[in-house]
Amino acid sequence: MNKFIALASAAALAVVTSTAFAAPASGFAQGGQYTPQGPAGFSAPSANPQTVQQVLEQGYDDQRVTLVGRLTNFFGHDRYEFSDDTGRIEIELDDDRDWSFISKDELITIYGDVDRDYNSVKIDVKDARPVK
Repeated sequence: MNKFIALASAAALAVVTSTAFAAPASGFAQGGQYTPQGPAGFSAPSANPQTVQQVLEQGYDDQRVTLVGRLTNFFGHDRYEFSDDTGRIEIELDDDRDWSFISKDELITIYGDVDRDYNSVKIDVKDARPVK
């Protein structure tokens, strides 16, 4: 009787094991192709802002941006006002660098990172080039 129970248990285990590995569970692609997808309910990050208005409305902290506009005001030390057709924003030009190749009201392209705090949005400029 003990041999019969042991044999029946082994047979039942073999059936359960073989059915568990026989077919892939739902949710996996058939044919060995795996298509990676993230969790549902999240939207893809939007494209980088192209204007001052988009930076102010959608820009997130440390986001890299490239904007075209003009330096229109000097606030002191390394802080300036940058303007384009959509608005104005404060930027910081690193005072360890020589920025003498750009001028007030000259059309320039700036490359930098958004610095969003609780109540302000600025851009830390890494590079700037006159538009040719």
